[in-house]
Amino acid sequence: MDNIGIIMGGVMPVPAVCGGAIETLMTSIVKKYAAEDGFRLTIFSVYHKEAVQAAKRYPDVRFVWTHTNTFWNLSRHAVFLAVRGLTGKTIRGWQRHYNEIAPVLQKEKFDLLLVEGGDEQAVLDIAKGYTRDQLVFHAHIHFIPKEAVVKGFGHMIGVSEFVVREYQKVCKMPVDTHVLKNSIDVERFGKPVPSETRRSIREKLGLQEEDFVVFFVGRMIPVKGVLELMQAVLAIRDPHCKLLCVGSANFGKWAFSPYEKKVQKLFAHNRDRILFTGYVNNAQIPLYAAAADVQCVPSLWEEAAGLVVLEAMAEGLPLIVTRSGGIPEYVGGDAALFVERDGIVNNLQQAILYLKEHPALRKQMAQAAQTQSRQYDESAYYRNFVRIIRSILNEN
Repeated sequence: MDNIGIIMGGVMPVPAVCGGAIETLMTSIVKKYAAEDGFRLTIFSVYHKEAVQAAKRYPDVRFVWTHTNTFWNLSRHAVFLAVRGLTGKTIRGWQRHYNEIAPVLQKEKFDLLLVEGGDEQAVLDIAKGYTRDQLVFHAHIHFIPKEAVVKGFGHMIGVSEFVVREYQKVCKMPVDTHVLKNSIDVERFGKPVPSETRRSIREKLGLQEEDFVVFFVGRMIPVKGVLELMQAVLAIRDPHCKLLCVGSANFGKWAFSPYEKKVQKLFAHNRDRILFTGYVNNAQIPLYAAAADVQCVPSLWEEAAGLVVLEAMAEGLPLIVTRSGGIPEYVGGDAALFVERDGIVNNLQQAILYLKEHPALRKQMAQAAQTQSRQYDESAYYRNFVRIIRSILNEN
């Protein structure tokens, strides 16, 4: 039986008890895995007490825990990435996560090693004795790989055709590529919310029945476009047009970045129009979504494939999205209004006004969104994952 190892980035644990997009996706694989699929599965994850307990629900999956503190690991990881970005050098001594994995890789041989986030160069350093064909790089974001990565990994999985195309542009040697589109728990996000619950949630948020609510969920970082979205909503001279923002600068309550301070300053002067919740656990997002009329994903960068788009579709919210990266591959035009990033504030303003004034269209878009979301459920994701793994193993 083939032996498959998945090496996580060492910041958040799997199962995803602390959140994290990649960790959530890998948790969906853990949930669906069965030994009958013809391979053994090992997850290399950072230790977390709650994750260890959650892992007991999946006895067929082997977990190897590395012992780092999640809070300090987040801080050190940020510095690590900054130093590597500025100097091109890797602070190997800080990579305890990978150092603890190295002996396991040498003691027992894996047929395939998948890298899920983190430091791909560190994996190359510890995977001594493994061939290029045994290493798989799963690209969850749009980035330009270094030559060492292209040389070291014989296989690449991208979350969208866009990510794969961008990766291939800089490859100077053949790389076997695959597309594995993201997934969500469609049943959880698509669970109908009774009208009484919607009214109750809106009341708790201080929203009136006649308020038209634009929903944003995500980290408060510049590339997510939340500042521009705030400006677009405030440019609409209607006191009943409001913005509900859910999210923080990072994956936890302790984050409070300079950019977030700038965002909160604008909130402070417009509390009658904008609501800011701060960090909210992912499991609670559908409750806030139930209070909204439309959701906006105003990404300013080339978004590889935002999970937030899939969540909004499952929740039955009409979407306003930028024409960014892989997003158009996930959502069709009958479920979303696409806006260009040039002149984004005005474009967002016009799109919001248009949907506000056309309730029948919103209803049609909501129905289309939920229909489209069903193709991104966790079962489909796992089937596609297994198909790709088998394809790579057969090629080897």
